[in-house]
Amino acid sequence: MRVVLALDKFKGTLTSQQANECLAEGIRQRNPKIEVALRPMADGGDGSAVILAGYLGLEAMRVEVPDLFGKLTEAHIYWHNSRRVAVIETAELLGSARTVAHKSDALKASTMGLGLLIKKAFDLRPQEIWIAVGGTMTADGGWGLAQVFGLKAQDIDGTDLAPSLSNAQRINVLTRAPIADFMLKTKIVALCDVNAPAVGGSSSLADFLPQKGISHEQIPEVQQALKIFWSHLHKSNPFIPSLESPFTGAGGGLCLGLASIFPNFSMELGASRIARVAALAQSFQGADLAVCGEGCLDIQTLAGKAPSIVAQIAHEHGVRLAGVFGRISGEQSTLLKGLGIEDSFVITGTQLMHSGAELTRLSKTRFHEIGIEIAHIVEAASKKHLKI
Repeated sequence: MRVVLALDKFKGTLTSQQANECLAEGIRQRNPKIEVALRPMADGGDGSAVILAGYLGLEAMRVEVPDLFGKLTEAHIYWHNSRRVAVIETAELLGSARTVAHKSDALKASTMGLGLLIKKAFDLRPQEIWIAVGGTMTADGGWGLAQVFGLKAQDIDGTDLAPSLSNAQRINVLTRAPIADFMLKTKIVALCDVNAPAVGGSSSLADFLPQKGISHEQIPEVQQALKIFWSHLHKSNPFIPSLESPFTGAGGGLCLGLASIFPNFSMELGASRIARVAALAQSFQGADLAVCGEGCLDIQTLAGKAPSIVAQIAHEHGVRLAGVFGRISGEQSTLLKGLGIEDSFVITGTQLMHSGAELTRLSKTRFHEIGIEIAHIVEAASKKHLKI
């Protein structure tokens, strides 16, 4: 009997590692004979760099850079010396945890600190830099980070413009300073939490703007400003991806800024890369059940979030799939069917009325209980296989 646990984080409650371990404890309590394989997942958002560091054996290096509102803070570069690979995460520096101490206009949030973090990663002379893109509270199209590498915007009077989409209509000319040869040769990979484009499609950047603090009334203004900014970028770099390209909506459109600076830049689905690093497909060999999960199951989950990738790989290997979610937002049956989940568990009720340490404690208890229920499913699935 074998089960593979591949849950993502439950934001604000349990990390990916904690969620998987709590389920494993419940399973083992019910039946110690069940083999439990832990494959913590992420998708490019919060916790992705830590997950990758765990699988790849990366060294954590702390550096000081400005956050999304310019306040100095600590962030991490995860480094593999022999492979010359650096991993950084946008959510750590530009995520919601950084907005608590600020009362600023959402459009003033900048990716400049991310640019400085990338610059510090270049000091290590990497061959590759992986940037986990997601979970940001920014929407500047990557203007801030691009400015760090020599992008300059000026108005009709020749005055330098601050890197904010609120200034997009004032751009008269956009210029770029050359960057070092070793930076041009370094492979920059954005591991995006969604495959949504900046504009168009069934799910785009506009769908994520409200959670960044941008009002519905401001969305058309932001979209128009992004188009203007992109048109200026495109004049100096005709190879920059279009606004309709997949992944350009991730992280408030920051991949546009990255693409305008680095010729050796590419974007891909973060959950797919992390699944490969975790050898997830190989772990499904001989499994009776796979379990995916995250804090909130909604329509965005189907756009390349971790549970959708776990589901895809499980189905390719003919493994039964279960799901554990903090809550479900939307039509439950449609979402579960979209993932192909046969057994689902939702953590709702009194624990959601608590916060902080108490919420974490209650959630761990509930995960432990769900683990016991999952053990029953594994036992039943195993018996079915034996009969066949």
